[in-house]
Formats: sequence, structure tokens, C-alpha cells
Amino acid sequence: MSMKVKNIKTRLVKLPADVEFTLFLIREELKSSLLLNRLNKAGFDDSHYRPDFAPMILESIGFTNHSDELFEFYVNLLDAHCNKVDDHEKIMHQSVNLYIDLVIEKRKRQAR
Repeated sequence: MSMKVKNIKTRLVKLPADVEFTLFLIREELKSSLLLNRLNKAGFDDSHYRPDFAPMILESIGFTNHSDELFEFYVNLLDAHCNKVDDHEKIMHQSVNLYIDLVIEKRKRQAR
């Protein structure tokens, strides 16, 4: 008998609460960016009402220096991962990938 992993609704690994919180923020940021990007493509202006979770996300990952360069890196990374989402199931997958990319960037900056 084989088990299909796609049909499992529970997680196979328990993540620490701080990682869960960060992933939740990233997921919500991706969802709102995806929605507002699609509204923008449809001709609706979204510039005044865009939520910004970047400071909380970066702080929860451990970035201490919130420079303009870091925010530009984050926005570019968010846009790149947002462009990879084409259905609801990929949002969590891209949230995890974005989290991993941010942790890698944090380690690179600490090594400098």
C-alpha cells in the first residue's frame, strides 16, 4: 500500500513558533501582493493601499540593519516569488522559498 503525500492535510514536521509566524507574514504579503498586482494589470491603481509587512518579516528573520538596499532586495525577491504563484497551493511553497532566500541573505550579510 502506498501513501500519497499530496492528500495529507497535516504537516510532517513541526516548525518553531517564530518560523511559523514569519511564514504566516510572508504568505499574507504574497497573497496581498498577488491580488494587488492582478488588480493593477486589470487597470486598478493600488499604490495608496498596499500593506507592508516587510519591517516585521525582516525583523523576525533577524535583520538588524533595515537599509534601503535591504528593502530593495526584499521587494525584488517578493516580486520574483509572486510571479511564480499561479494557484493557491503554490503560495505556501513560495512562502517557504522566500523565507529560505531571506535566511541565506541574512547569513551572507553576517559573513561580511
